[in-house]
Parts: sequence; C-alpha cells; structure tokens
Amino acid sequence: MPTNSTVGMGELVEDTAGGRKLSAAVDDDEKRSEELGSAPFGLVYSSKEDARVRWKLDLILLPMMVCTYVLNYMDKVALSEASIFGIKEDLNLLGQQYSWSSSIFYLGYLVWQYPSSHLMQKLPIGRYFGVLIFLWGLTACTTAFTKDFATLCVNRVFLGVFESCMLPILTILISQYWTREEQPLRTSLWWSASAVGSFMADAITYGLSGSDHSGSKYAVWQVVYLVFGPMTMFWGVVVFLGVPASPSNAWFFSKRERDVATDRVLKNHTGIKNTEYKWNQVWECLRDPQPWILAIHAFLQCLQGGGLTSFSKIVLTQTLGYTSRHATLMAMPSNAIHLVSVVFAGWFCTRFKNTRCYVMVATNIIVLIGAVLVDNLPQSNHQGRLASFYIIYVNTVPFGLGMSMLSSNIAGFTKKSTASVMMFLGYCLGQFTGPQFFITHEAPQFQTAFKGFYSSVAAMIIFEIVLLIYIKYQNHRRDRRQVQEIHNVNISGDDLDLTDWQQDSFRYIW
Repeated sequence: MPTNSTVGMGELVEDTAGGRKLSAAVDDDEKRSEELGSAPFGLVYSSKEDARVRWKLDLILLPMMVCTYVLNYMDKVALSEASIFGIKEDLNLLGQQYSWSSSIFYLGYLVWQYPSSHLMQKLPIGRYFGVLIFLWGLTACTTAFTKDFATLCVNRVFLGVFESCMLPILTILISQYWTREEQPLRTSLWWSASAVGSFMADAITYGLSGSDHSGSKYAVWQVVYLVFGPMTMFWGVVVFLGVPASPSNAWFFSKRERDVATDRVLKNHTGIKNTEYKWNQVWECLRDPQPWILAIHAFLQCLQGGGLTSFSKIVLTQTLGYTSRHATLMAMPSNAIHLVSVVFAGWFCTRFKNTRCYVMVATNIIVLIGAVLVDNLPQSNHQGRLASFYIIYVNTVPFGLGMSMLSSNIAGFTKKSTASVMMFLGYCLGQFTGPQFFITHEAPQFQTAFKGFYSSVAAMIIFEIVLLIYIKYQNHRRDRRQVQEIHNVNISGDDLDLTDWQQDSFRYIW
C-alpha cells in the first residue's frame, strides 16, 4: 500500500492504487544545504512576495515579449501586404515565384535553428535576442531596395536567419520565469500579439495606401518596409538592454526577489539556465515521443498557417473579390478573432487544469468547419464566405497551446532547447511548404490549397488525441511506481537540471 510522500513541488498527484492524493509540498521548515547561485532550493517566502515577483514579470518582461512579437509579425506579414500593392509587378514575379519568395524565408529560419540552440545556451539570452532583432529590422529595411526575384530571395533568407530565434527564445523565457500553472495564459498573451501585429500592419498599410504617392520615388510596398524596419531596429536595442539572462540577475528585481523568482521556477522541475550542453539530454529528447508529436503538430499547423499568412490578402482579393485597399480593411476583423480566441484559450486552460488537449481538438474542429464553408458556399454568398474566412483564424490556438505544453512538460535545459528546435523545425517545414499549395493557375478557387488545409487540420486532431493518450498513460505509469523515499533526497545544483524522464515525481500536464 503506497504511503504519502513528496512527489513534486507544488503539485498534487493522484495515487491510483489507494485513491488518495499525495502531497507534493515540501515542509517549510525543511532546510536545504545546497544552493543554486544565491537562491536556495526550498526558500521560504510569503504569498505576497510571490505575487510581487509575478506582477513585476507580468508588467515588465511580458510586455517586452508581447511588443517583440508584435513587431515580428508586422515584418512577417509585410510581404502579404506588399503582394497586393505592386511588389509582384515591380519585381516581375512570375508563376510560383511569389510563393517561393514566401517559402524561402523558412530556409534561412531552418538552417539557423541548430546553431541558434547552442548560442541560446552559451550567450546571455537578452543580448543574443537583441542583436538578432536589430539585424532583422535592418534586413527588413533592405527589402524595399530589392530589384528582382533573386535579390528578394537572398534578402528573405537572411531575414529568416535573423528571425529564427524568436519563437524558441520566447518559449524558453516563459519556462524560465513563470510556473507551470501560469504558463498557458502568458504564452497565449505573447502568442496573441501576432493578431495585434497583423492589425497594426493592416492599419498602417491602409493609411499609406490612401496617400498620394504619385510624386514619390517609393511605391506603397516599399514604404511599408521602410516604416516597419526602423521600428524593429529600435526595439532590438531595447531588448538588448532590457531582457535579463536569468531570474538571478534580472535588473528589475531586488536581491530577495531574485531568490524568490529563481525558487518559483525551480519548483517547476523543468530545468534552469545551464551553459553546459548535455548530450545525454539530446539523446533522451530524440527518444521521447512528446517532442516528435509536438514537432509534427507544428508542421501540420504551419502547413495551413504558412499559406494563410502569405496569401490571406490574395484570397480576399481573388477568391472573395475585394479590391486591394478594401481587402486590407476587411482583414482586420480576423485579427480580432485571432486575439480573442488565443487569449480566451489561455485563460481557460489556466482556470481549468488539464484541458489543453481538449481545447486544441475543439478549435481545430471549428477551423475545419470554417474552411469547408469558405470552399463550398456559393460565390454569390459573399457575407457567408467572409464570415467563414474569419472563423478559420482560431487556428492559431492549437500551436500556442502546443508551445505551452513544451514549456510545461519537457524538463532539462538542453532537452528543452532540443525539443524547441525540433518543434520549430516542424514550424519551418510547414511554413516553407504551405505557400506551395497555392498554385497560381488554380486562382481564385485554389483547390489544392483547400484540400491541403482539410488534410492538415484532420491530421492535427489525430495527433492531439495521441498526445493526450500518451501523457495520461505516462502519468498513470508513474503513479503506479511511486518512489517512497523522495522526501529524503538531497537536491544538488546538478540535480536541478534533471529531465522529466529522470524525475519519477514529475507529472505531465495535458
């Protein structure tokens, strides 16, 4: 008969054999002799101190992450804005060349993922992040001066290299500063910033397109890049100076608050910043089904999302029949749906524990319905097809929740970094492939694109169910073999970078 034992900081784990709950809290009077930096594992602090640290993170670091992703997405959708304001004509893009100019961005993104994972571990994360943000802003500026398909492709490859750090770093920052219970909402907040970025890009482009450019040597699409690029360069300097390397040296914390912030994260049991690259954790990651499922899930998500990002304005103009300027305006409600759905999903999964996989499945069913309606409603039903087009934009919810599951369920810094690379390799391949489903001669119906859309959404639902079953099985297996002596284990600095496989007390969130 199992007895009560400590099984993991800050959690309650169900004892399936006896039907009792095993407390995961460590007694406050239990003194730890081992230390990590200046913060002892098991530090005693009040709920007010915990709340103060959380509020500082939410009011200082989280807005910086949100602003970064806003600017990132403005740069990302700039090509879609340019597609209906003359870039194809000015650069003489023929056939599938526009699709390739969109896809080639992810070649650079893909190539730099592995080197970036090493640099993220070796360098202060804020410094590395800030430099790349500045460089991608500079590269965005130079897009305005490309002359043909070849120079545009070279520009897009470098843009992909400099933006490749974005999602992995934001995912790691979430796991470094917030508890597992806090992560879904915070991940959803910065992920929803893509809607804000897209809205701002639409609004700025709409304003620029209404101006008289007859006397200007720059076309509307060039001005778009010359406005977005410098904004990003300035923000790169802010990130370089403002994002700390870890909780233990965050400039906005007092010494006591740094200790509390570090201890909060140690209770996640998901690893801390460690400059040692542990090859045993890489090997474990490659043998773990979870990172592979999340990587395939990301690929399928971006197979649909990649085409939608680059071709949304073209769908509005060619498939739904709006003018270029009107299409920019009509795209704005989709951003509101994107924003509300992502934030609501994050709140819901924070409020109701272990609902992430269910929410992912539910939102993909909604996406599938929207895509079917856009493709099959009569062309004369403009309002119905437009409303269905808007519904599709809840499709960003599953990817955001997938990232939060990676943050919460993969432990060990090197393993988490490797899993992030795997997930974003899937992201790159999906974004690279997605635009190719939009075949020029199939306009305005784009039959191949919609068939690919249906298939990817259906496959995502299957993998989400597989992930749910796997996680439940793993938790049940761990419950059955619960270790009795955990409360007597001494925790050392090295032990704090254990993987989830190395901790029998670890329970996965689903």
